[in-house]
Amino acid sequence: TSAFAAALRGLGVQPGERVFLLAGRVPRAYVAVLGALRGRFVACPLFSAFGPDPIEQRMVLGDAAVLVTTSALFRRKVAAMLDRLPVRHTILLDVDDQALAPEGTLAYGALVDAIAPAVDVAPTSPADPAVLHFTSGTTGTPKGALHVHGAVAMHRATTEDVFGLERGDVYW
Repeated sequence: TSAFAAALRGLGVQPGERVFLLAGRVPRAYVAVLGALRGRFVACPLFSAFGPDPIEQRMVLGDAAVLVTTSALFRRKVAAMLDRLPVRHTILLDVDDQALAPEGTLAYGALVDAIAPAVDVAPTSPADPAVLHFTSGTTGTPKGALHVHGAVAMHRATTEDVFGLERGDVYW
């Protein structure tokens, strides 16, 4: 997660900018979300079953700086509209070698492997933006709901309380 946060910083992504994630439940997607949080970027998960129009609408409304996705979802849902999106960087989770990444995209593996494993990441404050979710949009334009890091910490505390976990237990 530190390396992913540092890689985004190395690409010029600034704290508070939005990192959209369009992927199924694959391990690297979780690393990307946690890395975005750690780097003080705003993680914006997108439902992988969305079609191109809902994806475009949310990414434009949310002023996406980065899209993290898979090569299949990129090909099927994003490639044709990339020029209409505010995205500066598209990172493909399932590509390790930059030579294999489609033009205009970055290989996750090459990007993260180029970063030293011990990266110093600045701490967050409870009021820093953390996650941007969008409403379904069934009654009109989807609306963004911004959650802060303090809310993320409360989710962890609630999980520990509800499931009887001790601090330090692995529950991801």
